[in-house]
Order: sequence, then C-alpha cells, then structure tokens
Amino acid sequence: MQALMIKWLVGYVLFLYSMAYAVSAYSANNSIYITQSGSSSALTMNIDQIGNSNVVGTSQARVSLTGTSMTVDVDQVGDSNVIAATVAQGNSSSFTLTSTGDSNTQTLAVGATGDAQGSDFDFAATGDSNVLVYTQGAAATATSSNTDIVIAGTSNNLNITNEVVGATNNWDVDGDSNDIDTTQTGNANHSITADITGNTNNIDIDQTNSGGSTSAIVDLVAITTGGVIDIDQCTSGC
Repeated sequence: MQALMIKWLVGYVLFLYSMAYAVSAYSANNSIYITQSGSSSALTMNIDQIGNSNVVGTSQARVSLTGTSMTVDVDQVGDSNVIAATVAQGNSSSFTLTSTGDSNTQTLAVGATGDAQGSDFDFAATGDSNVLVYTQGAAATATSSNTDIVIAGTSNNLNITNEVVGATNNWDVDGDSNDIDTTQTGNANHSITADITGNTNNIDIDQTNSGGSTSAIVDLVAITTGGVIDIDQCTSGC
C-alpha cells in the first residue's frame, strides 16, 4: 500500500510539472530580431507566435527588411504582443499582420530609406485595445500602395499615414470606441473605402492632393450611434 501511494505521489508530481511546463511554454516571452537585405532576390518569411508578451522587434532593435518581391506574414495569438518592423526598401512586396488577442502593439514603416513601389499591406485584428501604427513613404518615394484593414473588437487605435503617389485604403471595422486616424498625401489619386459598424467610433480622414488633375475619394458606410467622423480633402495643409 505504501509503495502504491509513493508511485501515485510521484506520478502526480510529474503531472504537475508537465502542466507547469506546458503553461510556461504557452505564455513564455519569445523575441525575434531580424536584419535582412537582398535587393536582387525575393524573400518569403512566415512568423507565428502563440502566447503572451511576445516580441517581433522593438523600438531599439527592430526587424529590418530590404528587398524586392518580398512576402512577409506575421501571426500573433495572445495578449500584449509587440511588432516593430522597418521595411527600408520594398518594391512589389506583400506584408500581412494578423493579431488575435488584446493590448497588442504593431508598428510598421515601409519606405524608410528607399523606394517602396507597388506594395500591399493587410492587417487583421480580433480583440480589444490593440494599436497599429503604419507609415508608408515618409522618407522616400512610394507609389501605388494598397492597404486593407479588418478590425473586430473595441477600443482599438489605428494611425495610418500614406505619403504615397496613389494610395488605396479599404477598411472593415466592427466594434465600439475605435479610433482611426488616416492621412493620405502625394500628387496622385487617393481613395478610402470604409465599412464601419459600432458605436462611439472616432474616424479622422485627411486627404491632400497637390496636382490639378488628381482626385481624392472617400466612400464610407457607417452604422453608428454617438460616433465622430471628420473628413478633410484639400490641396495642402489638411
């Protein structure tokens, strides 16, 4: 009987240890730092992180990518995860960020030091209190960008800046108290198509076209109560 009890206790301790290891593996803080260059060759990169407080780059040690025809896909599942990436030069490239969870922060700058032509950015977030800061073309030439945003959740904050010759944004937002700030500048046609469902959302859109023959288009459908929508279209100073 005593030997049986000892075996049972040993088995129980091993079970608790295995469970603690599993929980630790799921919630461990994982970090990825990448510097990649190769302007003459294509890059395909897939990153999956499951758990909380995972990091893909930071403000001090960012992910830095340079090249043409790149395909980058980052999936993070969990809470309080961070993405901080700079695409120094990325012609004809595709970037996809998928976030599932709460209080995640994603920062992506495309065209930090070189051209970023014909790029595509897709962002999908399911959860609350997430932050996205996306900038394209702030430091170099950027042409023909397509940005797709899908949000399902509340109190998310999006700050999108397209200093691009010809920027196209498509949004699908479902949730309350989301804050979206978008700026499109550059001497070319810009467009924003948005479908907003939810209450007390705050939407700010600034479109600046300096060319006489160019156009700025906003096609917005909003089903909301208590929301604020501010749209400015001008030739300068928006």
